[in-house]
Amino acid sequence: MSYDHRMALPLPGERPPRLLGALLAAAAVLGLCALGCAAPAGSTRRYVSVFQAARFEAHRSQLPRPGDGKAPLSDGAAFVEKALHDAGFRFGTDGSARALWGYLRTSHRVVSPALARPGDILFFDTRGLAPAPDCADHAGIVESVGPDGRITFVEARGGRVRRSFVDPAHPTSRRDGRGEILNSFLRAKSVDDPPGLPYFAGQMLCGVARADRGSAGSIGSRGSDG
Repeated sequence: MSYDHRMALPLPGERPPRLLGALLAAAAVLGLCALGCAAPAGSTRRYVSVFQAARFEAHRSQLPRPGDGKAPLSDGAAFVEKALHDAGFRFGTDGSARALWGYLRTSHRVVSPALARPGDILFFDTRGLAPAPDCADHAGIVESVGPDGRITFVEARGGRVRRSFVDPAHPTSRRDGRGEILNSFLRAKSVDDPPGLPYFAGQMLCGVARADRGSAGSIGSRGSDG
């Protein structure tokens, strides 16, 4: 087969070979995309639930840090607040877990730990010092609830996103009879700790809030993230 024959283009009225037609079509598509097939500028992810937003945040390399320095910042509160914002809720706090708890407690719903469901926000008093109802200094987001009531939640603590557990029905138990963790440690033990200091998540759980889209301070669903 000669070089001229291999490179010949079809004459008028002739049908081009299938391979040549496919190559020409591909070139046309690439040319059009080069002229403007990119995604619309300013497009953002959309979420339909708080937990979806939290799952996306958990894959980010850096934790969000809201706040203006006037109140103690919390990894947990920053993580939860960013997930709520990504889920479509619009509000602002000083970056502390206490302020976030105050917003959700007054503008949304407080639910019993026994009624917690995925997407609910858990609040903890890790120091055991704050009086109710301003108890919170840490927060997490419910991932799932087991048939026995044990709650799996996602939290940011110590610069890391973690999966932890809390069992409201057994707050002082570390494990069950099968060795399954019921309550994660939310405080590291120290030789200087006074007697009776709590360490388990169940001992520190002080509130559960549910961010309802129909409540004040939120906006409606913004669709799935596709």
